[in-house]
This record gives sequence, structure tokens and C-alpha cells, in this order.
Amino acid sequence: MQLTFNITTSPDDLGRYGSSDSLADMLRGFDGVELMCLGDDKNGIVKKDFVKGLHLGSFPYWLDFWNGDKEALLSEFGSLAECENHYGGTDRNALVRFFASELETAVRYAAEYVVFHVSDASVYEGFTRNYRHSSKEVIDASCELMNEVLSRSSYSGMLLLENLWVPGLTFTEPDMTKRLLDGIERKNKGIMLDTGHLFNTNTAIRTQEQGLEYINSMLDRHGSLSENIVGVHLSCSITGGYCAERMKHPPKLLPTYSERCMQMFEHAFRVDEHKPFTCAGVDKLIERIAPEYLTFEFISRSKDEHIRLLAQQRAALGI
Repeated sequence: MQLTFNITTSPDDLGRYGSSDSLADMLRGFDGVELMCLGDDKNGIVKKDFVKGLHLGSFPYWLDFWNGDKEALLSEFGSLAECENHYGGTDRNALVRFFASELETAVRYAAEYVVFHVSDASVYEGFTRNYRHSSKEVIDASCELMNEVLSRSSYSGMLLLENLWVPGLTFTEPDMTKRLLDGIERKNKGIMLDTGHLFNTNTAIRTQEQGLEYINSMLDRHGSLSENIVGVHLSCSITGGYCAERMKHPPKLLPTYSERCMQMFEHAFRVDEHKPFTCAGVDKLIERIAPEYLTFEFISRSKDEHIRLLAQQRAALGI
């Protein structure tokens, strides 16, 4: 098992490191990082040999664009010009180009795997959880999209499909998990199981212990399909009470799409806390899954806080 932690190329992350040597010091005891590119690494802090995996960029809401549903897009964006600006084009080829470019980045870093979110929800749906599209629709479109992207790419590493708590891959419905795996036309594929995201599918969870029991029940439900889990994003997120309240009382959305996006991102970070998963039995969970890649995926406000969170997770696993 290879142990990594997540990092992005945003100034908030890379600003903590004055040089690649500083990041190398952070990597002692780890095999590398799972990188997400959010801008250029102008100072060359993340060296190629630091990178084990690349988290692809994503569009939380994209299925209506893929399907060419202009009425839905106008409702979400307010104008087709805003929609074109968001996706970088006027038709589904814009999405293909975007993800093909992401895979080119994976090739440059020689990433052993890439991570793709299989999910879709509009801004308002993210608050209410009353969705227009089913997991089946999102999965089928995701297979179309990724099969087209992969057919145009020289990337030869593994495609790992990540679960979220909105329609798509939730890892709560084995038939949908199987449908996704069967629909991706690539042998080199698997699941990136995000434990925090799985917490978020059940608003009744109030403790880490309940979350651990729930995750084990989903593994039981999936049976042999669980053998397709290649990687784990390890964190916990106990926000069921907040989510239940927001579902009953969603906020009034602001007038512009950019303002509504900020509302959505603030909400998403309230839902998905990315905190260490430290209760008794977490080590047994990882032993049960036996992933090839284990990524500590946390949100931190400083380098010192990040070091502290990583140490907490290592201690919980007996590393």
C-alpha cells in the first residue's frame, strides 16, 4: 500500500512551501502526493517524482450541458454566454477537451492513477437533495464522456472513479456501481472510495463509530464488487444534522451565477469536512479494503495544522 496526502497547486497550498525541499520534508513517511492542479506551479515546488496520482478537475453540474438541455442551462446560468464561459465552449466537445487536457497533465507528471468524480447536481439541488437526474443517468453519461476522453488520450495509468453523495457513484447501490464499472471501456480502472463522502450519504450519522459501521455495511452490501476499490480517500465528515436542516430550509440563491457558485462551495465545505478518521476500528477498515493507494485527504488552514492532522491519522492507523 502506498501512502499519500492531497495537495493542490493553488497559492493557499503551495504558499506554505518556499521550495521543493520544504515539500520533500513534509513527505517523509509518505510515498508521494495526490495532486490537483488549480493553476500553475510557477516555482516548481511539486516535482514530478513527488506525484503518485492526479485528481482531475471537475464540474459539479454538467449533465444538462452534455445533453444539450438549453432550457435547464438557462435556468442554472441565467444566460448561454455565462454557460459558455463556464465550460469553455458551446457543446459537449468542450468537456471532452477539458478532461483530455487534464489527462495530458497526468502524462506530464507520470501519475500512476487519475481520479474522476462521477456526480452531478445543480446549485439548488446541492442544498435540497431533490434531484432531476438519477444515478443511472449520471453514470451512463459519465461512461460516454470518459470513454470518449480516454480514446483521445495517450494516458496509460489507472482511472479511479470516486463516489460522492449526489447522483452518480454513491457506493450505496451495488447495481449502479457495477453499471459504472461495466460501462468504462478500460481494463485499467477501479474505485477511489472516499470515506467522508460515504458518510455524507447518510444524514443520520452522528459519530465516527456510526460512520464506520455504515461504511462496513456498504462494503458488505457490495460483496465482491468491493474488490474493485483500488484507492481510499480517508477522512470523516459528521455533518448530518447540518445537511438535514439545510434540506428543510435551503437559502435564497443570489442573483448572479458566480455568487450562487460561492454559496454552493461554502455549503459543500460545510457538508464535507475532510477531518481525520480516528475512531477505534479504522485500522481494521483499511486492512479489510487493502487498497493499493491510501490518501489522507484533509482541509487545513496552515502547514502546522496540516502536519497535526496527518499525525493524528497516522496514529489512528498505527503507522
